[in-house]
Amino acid sequence: MDSFIALMGYVGIVFLLISYFMLMVGQLKVTDTHYIVMNGLGAFFIGITLHNGTELPVFYTVIAWMVISVYGFYKHHILSK
Repeated sequence: MDSFIALMGYVGIVFLLISYFMLMVGQLKVTDTHYIVMNGLGAFFIGITLHNGTELPVFYTVIAWMVISVYGFYKHHILSK
C-alpha cells in the first residue's frame, strides 16, 4: 500500500511538471481545462503522500493549491457559461 501511495505522489509530480511545461511553451493557457485539472490532480496526489502529518507546511501548501485549482475551474468553466 505504501508503494502505491508513493506512486501516486510521483504521478502528481509528473502532472504538475507537465502542465507547467506545457503552459510555458504555449501549449496550454491558464484557463484551459486540462491545465486546471492536471494542477488539481497533481496537488491531490501529492497531498495523499503527505497523509502521515510529518510535513504539515507542505500539506497545507498542497491543500491551498487544490482549492485554487477548484476555484479556477469553477470561475472559468462554470461561471463563464
